[in-house]
Amino acid sequence: MKITKIECLLSSHKNNGNLVYVKTHTESGLYGVGEIYHVGPDKAAPAWVEYFAEQLIGQNAFEIERNWALCYQGARFPIGSSGLSALSGIDQSLWDIKGKHLNMPVYELLGGKYRDKIRAYFDIHGATPNELADDAKKYADKGYTALKTSPFNPNWRDMTWNQALKDARERFLAIRNAIGDNIEVGFDAHAAIFEPVRVLELSDVLLEFNPWFLEEPIRMENRYEMGKLREKMECKLATGECLYTKFELWDLIRENAVDILQPELCIVGGITEMRKIAFIAEAHDLTVAPHNPMGPLATIANLHFDTATSNFLIQETRAYKENEIESVTNTPKVVEGFYQLPDGPGLGIDINYEFFNKYPYKKSWHRGDRVYPDNSIAYI
Repeated sequence: MKITKIECLLSSHKNNGNLVYVKTHTESGLYGVGEIYHVGPDKAAPAWVEYFAEQLIGQNAFEIERNWALCYQGARFPIGSSGLSALSGIDQSLWDIKGKHLNMPVYELLGGKYRDKIRAYFDIHGATPNELADDAKKYADKGYTALKTSPFNPNWRDMTWNQALKDARERFLAIRNAIGDNIEVGFDAHAAIFEPVRVLELSDVLLEFNPWFLEEPIRMENRYEMGKLREKMECKLATGECLYTKFELWDLIRENAVDILQPELCIVGGITEMRKIAFIAEAHDLTVAPHNPMGPLATIANLHFDTATSNFLIQETRAYKENEIESVTNTPKVVEGFYQLPDGPGLGIDINYEFFNKYPYKKSWHRGDRVYPDNSIAYI
């Protein structure tokens, strides 16, 4: 079944950021959909999709591995974030097409189900310890058995380091007082700490209340230093969301720099590359907890991967924004801390095409700068 067209759909909506989707068409009229991570200039995504389409139009949509290699190797030099996010979306759409053609959910094409339901954790927020504790209790009461949050006050960069550590302890203590000791709580430093010794000071403070993991404690570029940090840190280290392909994730594993691997399906290379990364991780006794700050389409693609992957640990999730809900035909829901298995055929979700006419693209999304009191640029 030949590919006839690949299009990239962009939307801007109020203050909710942008959505970037891909839709791959075939000669039979069957099509597939996927989500692209908006990693930088969003207008780069259509350019990459067009570039890949020049290679893929006329190719057999079912030859997913070959099509992936055609795009990746055809770029000559290693592809960066914007290119790989576009390839990730196209890859999802090809799995969707094949599943629809065979009238099977994608997870059946990945080897069949390994589990009957998919455990999820929720990202909680709060400016003060009490606000954070209230949010933790809200989602614990909904049945979540695991949560994640920032260890820091939103204004921690304006504090002294000792103040930030004291506040981190108070935040975790408030969570434990609200939800008890049986719910796992992970902490995401968002790669904002530059000095590894400060990470050790933070992890020592958190250890009092048994943290599940510390995520992205330092910048992800230095895998060697991440490995040295893991040797000294007494709680689990989780990372991987900003790395691309099996090659960079293998660097992380080889440096003994990770306990919980967190690849991002919408940037790492799609379902095809996620599977290879999971196999490498399994061979090194590591679990995979997919990163996912994305919308319902990406979540469902992740759920197919989760269902069929033996060393899957848990799925990150959050509340969907109104534009994300309106942009697709259905949204997966967590019940008592678990997702149900996704329905097929294919991914089991479609794009609301009219949504993109209603909310056309207006401007790039920027994450927002952070600065220290001396106005120097901070990591985020």
